[in-house]
Amino acid sequence: MFSPAGCVQREQVQPGIHLLNALGFSCHLANHAYNCRGLVSGTIGERLSDIQALLAEPDIQALWCLRGGYGSIQLLGDFPYESLQTRPRWLIGFSDITALQWAVYQRTGLPSLSGFTLTSQFRRENPFLEAGLEILAGERCQLSEADLQGIPIRAIRPGKARGILLGGTLAMIVSLAGTPFFPQVQPLILFLEDVNEPLYRIDRYLWQLHWMGFWPRVAGVVLGRFTLNNQRLSVLDLLAAVLPDGVPVVADFPYGHFQECCPLPLGVEAELQVEPFRLRWNPICRSTA
Repeated sequence: MFSPAGCVQREQVQPGIHLLNALGFSCHLANHAYNCRGLVSGTIGERLSDIQALLAEPDIQALWCLRGGYGSIQLLGDFPYESLQTRPRWLIGFSDITALQWAVYQRTGLPSLSGFTLTSQFRRENPFLEAGLEILAGERCQLSEADLQGIPIRAIRPGKARGILLGGTLAMIVSLAGTPFFPQVQPLILFLEDVNEPLYRIDRYLWQLHWMGFWPRVAGVVLGRFTLNNQRLSVLDLLAAVLPDGVPVVADFPYGHFQECCPLPLGVEAELQVEPFRLRWNPICRSTA
């Protein structure tokens, strides 16, 4: 476990670590996990040394980010992609970690897991705790309406789509635009969420992706929650202005900056069906779990 982005206090993640231990997992904390240097948890060198040390441990099966925050984008140039590709492990993170997960997929083709933070989402109270653990174990390869714990989702545009499942926090995805870390694969099934971004910024992000020719690569969209000051935002009209006709869209999927978040894998081949809802992905090699 390490902190590639923002600072985290021990008490913020202790409940999640205790739960992992109770479930039979051993937790190895990186040397600088609880450091704090202003906006970030440590220098670039300190954070990279933590990652390299974790990758050197043969018994460590997952690189679990303690939190998001800010700063993972600083690590992209010198991240040890080759070491991770030699010994594949899950990269588990959310929010700011989206940038790191997209870069890892672009450089290695390895999957990650999004939406399982130790600060809030990895809790017994999260109805999707078991589903997330099953994804990590390679025992779950789909989510259907029956798996959504009665949470209503909306079919905005009907249809089916196939492609690489990629997603995360919209602002972090756009932060990679024009860099060598932005995946060029297509078609994509894209899942999105964001927090504390006003609608005009969200609209700007969507149009930036439009002008770089991104949206024709998208075969299907799963919209999570967009919130500002704890209020839900609707981004459907903004998305409709840039998304090509005929692309299937699901809205209100339980994914975002809140405790009852359903984790999703990214970097896997998948199929989306809007009605009835089903998201199915290819089995993930257990060597990464």
